[in-house]
Amino acid sequence: MTIQDFSSADVVEKQSKTENGNGNQMVMKGIPSSPGIIIGKAFVIKQESLIVPDEKIPSDQINDELNRFDNAQSDLVQQFLLSLNRVKSETGNIAAIMETNLLILSDPVITDSIKNTIKKGFSAESAVVQEFEKQRNYFKNTKDEILRERAVELDHIKQMLISVLKNQCINYSVAKNSIVVAHSLTTTDIVNFKEAGVIAFITEIGSIASHASILARSFDIPAVIGVKNACEAIHDSNDLIVDGFAGIVINRPRKVFIERYTKKISEIEEHKRRLGALVKMPAETIDGKKIQILTNVNFLDDVRTGVLNGADGVGLVRSENLIMELKKIPEEDTQYNWYKEISDRAYPTPVSIRVFDIGSDKYSEGLPFNEENPALGFRGIRFLLSRKDIFETQLRAILRASVNKNIKILLPMISSLHEVEYTIELLDICKKKLDEEGIPYDTNIPIGVMIETPAAALIADGLSEAVNFFSIGTNDLTQYTLAADRTNELVSDIFDSFHPAVLRLIKLTIEAANQKNIPVGVCGELAGHAASTDLLLGLGISELSVAPSIILELKNRIRNSSYQKTKQLADDILHCSSYKGVRERLDLALKDLTIIEEKDN
Repeated sequence: MTIQDFSSADVVEKQSKTENGNGNQMVMKGIPSSPGIIIGKAFVIKQESLIVPDEKIPSDQINDELNRFDNAQSDLVQQFLLSLNRVKSETGNIAAIMETNLLILSDPVITDSIKNTIKKGFSAESAVVQEFEKQRNYFKNTKDEILRERAVELDHIKQMLISVLKNQCINYSVAKNSIVVAHSLTTTDIVNFKEAGVIAFITEIGSIASHASILARSFDIPAVIGVKNACEAIHDSNDLIVDGFAGIVINRPRKVFIERYTKKISEIEEHKRRLGALVKMPAETIDGKKIQILTNVNFLDDVRTGVLNGADGVGLVRSENLIMELKKIPEEDTQYNWYKEISDRAYPTPVSIRVFDIGSDKYSEGLPFNEENPALGFRGIRFLLSRKDIFETQLRAILRASVNKNIKILLPMISSLHEVEYTIELLDICKKKLDEEGIPYDTNIPIGVMIETPAAALIADGLSEAVNFFSIGTNDLTQYTLAADRTNELVSDIFDSFHPAVLRLIKLTIEAANQKNIPVGVCGELAGHAASTDLLLGLGISELSVAPSIILELKNRIRNSSYQKTKQLADDILHCSSYKGVRERLDLALKDLTIIEEKDN
């Protein structure tokens, strides 16, 4: 059994269809944003009433409006600073998110524009709306999910300013032990509600990659986002069940569901307790095949969490997150300190640092503006090789941090051998300069490539001669193989990492790695998918890199698998001609695994 099995999504949906809309139990579907199951009472935050963007005021009120805005901005800055102080002891990414919002709120360009609009005779609320709408117009219509999320953040700050202006600030403390239901939540809201003792979140809009979602997961608070009309359908003090595994909210649940989910909560706690015993045990199949389980790292605290969960090292450091936090390309010493800290925390286990995987959807300095399709454009290694000043700075920082001899360099978006060769040449230049400066580093630092384009998979035999390891990014490999944008809901039914074409490219990559006896791992979403563990083992994967929270679940599945049977399974699946056939075969395999686990338990 896996922790995902504790969700009752199918049962709830089947038994509740006739009850929706009649004042009784209502099942509401959303997107699972932060895992967990919670039963509690609702605390509903109604969206602010609309502000007329062209509301005019008499000229003799302009000074008063300017003072009102100054006071509101000052009050909100103090709120942000108080929230920032509360999270200083939390993970670095949480503080960075708060600091980013504080910078937006204090931006002199935005502030001056709002004041100038007020001086033209508009109310403070109207001026705030006009300026923030102008700021978000570019972001809201972009095709890039990350940039669209920036528009949501601007909306959050706008609403908070208006709330202060209208004296409608939230009293966070009254939500203690409640489930917050809102149109959307800001990062400050999440921090303050966490401090107040809120037990779950439900929002009508949001993204699983949003800062608010990241904070909810960091605080281990279950959340479901994208629940349409939640603020209208759910009333204060309604009984709720939040299923953060399945993305389901049950409004006014019947007694039978409360009892069922109460039992599941107990089962989850017991399941986690049992998994804790696996921390110091190897990830080894029942017939002796050992697999390295590594952790993906976005922020410093992910290293600690991975270690506590028994990770064998760090399989992927997303170094571009440092850029996203700082909103600029960090200088060499800043990078060095960050990489060295990760290396020290993980020592003596290995750490793979992926060099900046950025494009115009994540960062704009030196990049073409408004690429039609950034996913297929000027990004990853392409950008870095064109900006050797930035690339050399990062390589120097990584080399300086490599004195523990546990750091590896990972190259993203590779599509040709010459990209690797150029990188090695630049790395050699950096090494020579460090030698001249008398700065120590690992002279034999390993270099690996991300296999995330069909081109890289098809030339994996040649790449294997130039590098020390492969890491397969299954999300992008799927996107590029199937020509299906991973963020486009219109083709979500086509985007499937279990497609035979994707699996055959993975197998081709593994065979090339085996020919040169270099390790090959998977760091994409497929690595942690419950249905893929046996398949990946059978294909010959030697390393799996996943989020820290998935490590023990993954180890549990591996320890209940037979390597010989996984090889048979993989061979059968490679002969499937459709993803439907693949999934049917995997369903059978999972049923067999469930029987094994039930016998063991």
